[in-house]
Amino acid sequence: MKRSAALLVAFGLGFAPGVGIGARAQDASFGCKVLLCAAAAPSWQGIPYCVPVMQALFRHLAKGGGWPSCPEGNASGLGYEPYQACPAGLTSVQSPTDGGADFMPAPNGSLCADLSKPQQICSGGDGGCTTSYPTTPRDPRSEPYYVDISTANGSQRFYFSLRGY
Repeated sequence: MKRSAALLVAFGLGFAPGVGIGARAQDASFGCKVLLCAAAAPSWQGIPYCVPVMQALFRHLAKGGGWPSCPEGNASGLGYEPYQACPAGLTSVQSPTDGGADFMPAPNGSLCADLSKPQQICSGGDGGCTTSYPTTPRDPRSEPYYVDISTANGSQRFYFSLRGY
């Protein structure tokens, strides 16, 4: 029954005003297919049509290709966020490279620091003190790549991984 209802809806849409006769998802450009699948709720993985489309996308990106374009879609370029967000009140920072204690705010920094709690660290009798902050390591994302897709309800961020492609 579900299959026949789906076929009836698909058939009916083919003759709806403003919809071209014979227009099908298969006829869309690769970039538009990707956007349709990426924006699917709850996930493209549960839609058989989308699985090969998204696997082809991930293989393309893993080989250094760019995010495919869809003239009708409103999507950002490819982004990368290797870590989960820091808890409220903490700032993402990059660990000092010179062994010092100067933490620099960095969106993709590997640490979360509480910049409201400076700590003076002094070594030896030469008066050389540096300021440090309590830090915790950031949790890595299992799906660090993303693209923002604009919809009628606002913008939605789609995260994914290229591991295994």
